[in-house]
Amino acid sequence: MQIIALISGKGGVGKSTLAANIAVALAHRKKRVLLIDLDPQNSQRLHLGMDPDEIAGLIREGITPTSVFDSPFDVKFIPFGRASETELEDFEAELKRHPHWVADGIDSLNANTLDFVILDTPPGATVYLQQALQAAHRALAVVLADAASYASIPKISSLVEQYTAERSNFAGMSLLINQMPTHSKLGHQVRSALYANYAQQLVPVAIHKDARVAQALAFERPVIEYEPGCQTSLDMQYVVDWLLDSLAQ
Repeated sequence: MQIIALISGKGGVGKSTLAANIAVALAHRKKRVLLIDLDPQNSQRLHLGMDPDEIAGLIREGITPTSVFDSPFDVKFIPFGRASETELEDFEAELKRHPHWVADGIDSLNANTLDFVILDTPPGATVYLQQALQAAHRALAVVLADAASYASIPKISSLVEQYTAERSNFAGMSLLINQMPTHSKLGHQVRSALYANYAQQLVPVAIHKDARVAQALAFERPVIEYEPGCQTSLDMQYVVDWLLDSLAQ
């Protein structure tokens, strides 16, 4: 079983959308996938077709076999759940007291029934990031081809190093460019700077920006299910093939 954390140094980079689509693309390749939503925004329930009125999730039930939902897309998932501000504060305090809460929860599942666990995290330095990096075997840091994302890379790299320093089974962090504009001089300049400074860490494909991603979410579907032939869907499929190839090596 491989555990992969999707992380970011700033918000608004499309990380949760990527997490859902990567999970579904892995399922297309006959992999048994569990997606765990560690983001209090609780958005994976929308990507994976969950009843919008459902409040259940790991904040109440934890990471256990009974907290797992089945999506219509052959991906199992645990939503974050809906919580009040007080419940959220109590939960985060619990995570700070037990830094391996997520790792222990995943260990309690039957590893023989899963090939991949995908962890979706909120942006920046949060207790959820620390929890994810205590469990993950590798991290995909999602960035945009803009100055703010570029500037956030040293900070997120430092956090990854800090939280995984004592872990011998952590394979490292890769950078994944999302929402790459087709016609943007600045975007292509930033992409060139990323290749110049982080070539060894970059996933060898940038995911193109496409309005159909938002359309798919409106229909509560991953874009690779909603419009499998669009460039963004093909890019995401390529990312998953790269991921599987890199794991095989």
